[in-house]
Amino acid sequence: MILTEFPDIGWLKKQIEENFRSRRSIHGLDLEHEGFPSVVINTRITESYRPDIKGPISLFLNLEGSSRCNVNRRTVVIPEGFFFVTNRLQHYTLEIESGKPVETFNIHLGEYFCEGVLSAMLSSADTLLNENHHLESGQLTFSNQLYERNAKLDSLIRTLGNSGHDKLLFEETLVSILFCLIEYHRSSIRIIQHLPAVKQSTRVDLYKRLSVVVDYLNSIEDYDIDLGALASLANLSKYHFLRLFKLAYGLSPYQYVQKLRLEKAARLLKSRALSVKEVASLLGFENSNSFSRLFHQRTGYYPQFYQRIIN
Repeated sequence: MILTEFPDIGWLKKQIEENFRSRRSIHGLDLEHEGFPSVVINTRITESYRPDIKGPISLFLNLEGSSRCNVNRRTVVIPEGFFFVTNRLQHYTLEIESGKPVETFNIHLGEYFCEGVLSAMLSSADTLLNENHHLESGQLTFSNQLYERNAKLDSLIRTLGNSGHDKLLFEETLVSILFCLIEYHRSSIRIIQHLPAVKQSTRVDLYKRLSVVVDYLNSIEDYDIDLGALASLANLSKYHFLRLFKLAYGLSPYQYVQKLRLEKAARLLKSRALSVKEVASLLGFENSNSFSRLFHQRTGYYPQFYQRIIN
């Protein structure tokens, strides 16, 4: 089911409280099962406040603009190119406040759907982020963090958006998206295994602390930051944080920030909305020459040439 506007918040909370026992959707259509159904909300809106909703496993993303999601008393900005995950029965608050329309594409994976698919595809290793380290009724706990969208997921998002009333295509695409989410989850597990701690629970805790910093770096626009501030976000000493970050992500925080700046530069150059000089200034480079040299070192292309040849 694809909705082009957010459902009435009062109606939604009542249905959630009753576990959708009526098996009726927002448009009065029959649902096959009780429990939160699979639904995609793709809408353009400048302002919205959706407080304290107890949802299913959900992916929050924006095709244009940004939104904010609050879960477990932490608010994360969701920029373009990323998605944020919440888990089954978690309470979240979604906020959109922008001077221009934001196009959201939020994917809520139905409870019955997730139980059936997850129980068939999970391994014991997938339980590492679960607090009690075991699977129950085909459920899995994902890390509440930003994930960078890849080409495969973006292709599935486009397919899902174009599925219309084709129920078969809609459900098959959701299965593929859930497979993608599991792969992201397994990437997190691989990072956890690189962290130096005796107890598995300690490694998971360190990963969650580092994820807070990575979410912050992925969502900011001003890159004038220092090591001490990042370490404080992770509640770690400066040099302990530096060591752990590099072990986890294979880059120092400075190198990670440079990677983000160049990725954003590539997106801006591709849009052709700004000149090379304007891109360099926007991303905080000292001048366009230093930006051009770094861009060439990392991509093999000078920005002016890249802007001409990119599709």
